[in-house]
Amino acid sequence: MAAKGKHALVFGASGLIGWGVVDQLLSNYPAQGTFSTVSALVNRPLRVEDSFWPERSPATPDLQLVSGVNLAGTTIESLEKLLLREVRGIENVTHVFYFVLKSEDQPEDEVLVNRKMLECAVGALNNICPNLDFLVFPSGTKAYGIHIPGGVFTAPYEESMGPLPDQYQNSINYPALRTVLETASAGRKWSWCDILPDAVIGFVPNGSAFNLTAHWATYLSLYALVHGKGARVPFPGTPKAYASLYNEASAATVAKCAIWAALPHPDRRTTRSGQTFNIADRAEPGSMSERWPVLAAYFGLRGVAPPPAAAADDDEDDDEEKKKKVLMKPGEFIMKHRHVLEEAKGVRGTSAVFRGDFLDGYGYHLDFDRQLSLEKVQRAGFTEEVDPNESWTRAFEMFKAAVMIVVV
Repeated sequence: MAAKGKHALVFGASGLIGWGVVDQLLSNYPAQGTFSTVSALVNRPLRVEDSFWPERSPATPDLQLVSGVNLAGTTIESLEKLLLREVRGIENVTHVFYFVLKSEDQPEDEVLVNRKMLECAVGALNNICPNLDFLVFPSGTKAYGIHIPGGVFTAPYEESMGPLPDQYQNSINYPALRTVLETASAGRKWSWCDILPDAVIGFVPNGSAFNLTAHWATYLSLYALVHGKGARVPFPGTPKAYASLYNEASAATVAKCAIWAALPHPDRRTTRSGQTFNIADRAEPGSMSERWPVLAAYFGLRGVAPPPAAAADDDEDDDEEKKKKVLMKPGEFIMKHRHVLEEAKGVRGTSAVFRGDFLDGYGYHLDFDRQLSLEKVQRAGFTEEVDPNESWTRAFEMFKAAVMIVVV
């Protein structure tokens, strides 16, 4: 452990990106000795031995894991007391990675609760962390309007695009969160930026709400158990979505970019002053027509294109069982056959997610090109790229190692 390294405080450390940030920090990214302490804050209970983070060694940062940090149910004063009590050296925190999101059914409610949570966090940090230097938080492609049917802008999406039309401004969190950070950092020595990925690919040890990787890992592993190896599994979506261009980001890539952005650069202006950086595993876009066969093959299945839209709604086809099979979405399939997964020998849990119904819309609503331009972040100095297929496979391997899926 480095004696005088930096102290990272990670909010939402058991979530998809937060887990990845802690994983990279404990793997000594970007170099051994950069950070001496990592304090990981989570809401739901999590033990270090169940986290699947790298094992401790004299060469890695000290890890503090604090459970029960519920930003939605606290005040600035209460959070200060909790952090002072539970986080050793809280006054020495230099870098904050804020990866917390609470979903609500109504967009306006979601904006309100997430704004209040961030206000609480930075309010406490301003009072008890005099050495704070930088904060990173994630935004996402809703900033480019991907949740609006047909999209708003023409891909590739660039950070200079926007803002969204006025009628959609209150439907996303990011403008409100940016305002919170602008206000909280005014007149102080710390600054911030946000990292903007599209779909994030990765592993979490104890369930998550919006993890497409976990959802499809559960679906494909269960599909193989039900139908056997070699079965054909159509992409759960439309032909247009199957062909549309995009570029996903692994949690590892997002985490590395966040850490890179938080650290000093020859020209700190590249990441100072509330900058936004698109991030993905690679600049070249791909499509699910390339990715789906690879994902299915990991589970011994044959990933194929979705049937034409007419085939799913063909009233002249009186084969009701065939219709049900065509129309069944991953979440529906998981619910119908959950007993098969629960009865599988050796499975200690499942990779099932809390909002599978939401994720089922991925292949139906996102039927337009939405790839991100990485020109800005690469020009600023972050040039790492990885094969997205490897990112998916690595996440599947982690779920397998955690005995959360069965690979027949």
